[in-house]
Amino acid sequence: MLIVYYMPFKPIKLIWTERNISHIAKHGVSVKEVEEAIRDRDAIVLKHRGRYALIGSAWGRILFIVLEKINDEFYVITARDANRKEKKRYKKMKKS
Repeated sequence: MLIVYYMPFKPIKLIWTERNISHIAKHGVSVKEVEEAIRDRDAIVLKHRGRYALIGSAWGRILFIVLEKINDEFYVITARDANRKEKKRYKKMKKS
């Protein structure tokens, strides 16, 4: 089941490891950009199979971020630039 939330996460604690930091760096994304996108008031949050996907903006750059909840924290699985369809969805929601 896919659940769509049209609001950002409450303040959350992200789990950072060398592995996920180097993984997002391969996509040209920094830790600061992920943390900024998580705080985006216009972010779209999707929930699917125990994972969360967030489409949010970090200083004008629209990112697609995948998180996995572990206890009360969230492990960053990946982060990348949003694709055309994701950007369109984000911009549509931001206008409404």
